[in-house]
Amino acid sequence: MKIEERFTINAPADAVWAFLIDPERVAAALPGAEIIEKVDDTTFKGGMAVRVGPISANYRGTLSFELDEPAKTAVVVAKGQGMAGMGSAHMQMTSKVRSLGDTETEVTVDADVTISGVLAQFGRGMIEQVSKKMFQEFTAAMKLELETG
Repeated sequence: MKIEERFTINAPADAVWAFLIDPERVAAALPGAEIIEKVDDTTFKGGMAVRVGPISANYRGTLSFELDEPAKTAVVVAKGQGMAGMGSAHMQMTSKVRSLGDTETEVTVDADVTISGVLAQFGRGMIEQVSKKMFQEFTAAMKLELETG
């Protein structure tokens, strides 16, 4: 499933970039996410709790970053295994930060998500709704921190 999002934030591009490449800050802003352990500078172990309809799923896995600092582009790959036989999830996400001025920044996110197991039975529409809601909550938390900080 493809996810494409774009939003503007009233903060300098450097501050937005610093936020997006900090896994602890991202996890704190993303409902259900947690960083458990830093493996190295670009790899982390973590977890994600997701609720789709009446089903909750908890995933444990790894998250790795590939950063292009000059272009302010980050590729994040997350792989998780569901607890209690809930299947697996894989995501590759590319985030780009583009300055629109001294205090305004555009962020684009393109992700490819693959889910197997019980959550996959809910179909694309339900999973897209949950993804959009999680993304909205993430951007709201990010804006709260960066626009008022």
